[in-house]
Amino acid sequence: MFCTQCGGANEDSAKFCASCGAELQGKNTATHQISMDDYYKAIVGPKSQDYYLQRFSRFDQRGSAGASWNWPAFFVTFYWFLYRKMWLHALVYFFLPTMMMVPASFAAAMAGSSANIVSAFCFIAYLVGIFVLLPMYANSFYYNHCQKKIAHEKASSNDVQRQLSELTRKGGTSGIALIFVVLLAVFGVGILAAVALPAYQSYTMKARVFEAVKVGSQAADSVASYYNQHQEIPANLQQAGFTTALPAFVQDITINRDNGVVTITLSAPQLEGKTILLVPSVDSNKQIVWGCMSQTIEKMYLPQHCQQ
Repeated sequence: MFCTQCGGANEDSAKFCASCGAELQGKNTATHQISMDDYYKAIVGPKSQDYYLQRFSRFDQRGSAGASWNWPAFFVTFYWFLYRKMWLHALVYFFLPTMMMVPASFAAAMAGSSANIVSAFCFIAYLVGIFVLLPMYANSFYYNHCQKKIAHEKASSNDVQRQLSELTRKGGTSGIALIFVVLLAVFGVGILAAVALPAYQSYTMKARVFEAVKVGSQAADSVASYYNQHQEIPANLQQAGFTTALPAFVQDITINRDNGVVTITLSAPQLEGKTILLVPSVDSNKQIVWGCMSQTIEKMYLPQHCQQ
């Protein structure tokens, strides 16, 4: 006995469907006329059954399939094909960009100076096909797919129960789409981690180096102020009047009393023990100006004015 709600097979003595729980009518499919809806229920399965039955009924009344928007086919086209066991459609969709690229490249090559226009036209046509035409006719694709499956089973056997049983087995939905989604999510997370993690580490290093130069410049200004007042280099930052607390990633800031160079030593991960030098010089106005450089830190992590 087959359920008229989901098309699932049940024991003849069963009162409720084992698949969807609906009450069975108590008639064997071999003893009463099977409608087209019964075939549709069997091939579609219980998932979104009412939705597709309404569209299929409309197509039957019209005599042919037509435009009917399908949102899942718009957002996750490839996985919708897999979910509805439309394997060939999924395969074609997967290789469609490659199949479009060959004639598009040939057309662009033949166009000569108008190659950019031809390429743009092909790209726009591809986007319209993927994001407009395909979801607009997705229900038609599924309708034709179901019609072929039903016709095949009718031609293969005169036993109605066998027909419905085969349609139930071959139709419905597939869990393989979920597997693909999970694999894609894992792959996507891996790609994001591979790209984002180094980018984040680079950003963090740049930010710490910038902050270290900023603090070091404040210390250098204190040294310059002390020198202008006393005409000598201070012995340490405390003598220069610099009392600002150092960030956790700055190990130390020291002064070379021989040449006045201020050395900033870092302690952050990947920057441990590396230094930034603030080198003093006197400009035409006899004012101390500071040059910034580093022999241990890559230029890409240094502020622009330190990349000497």
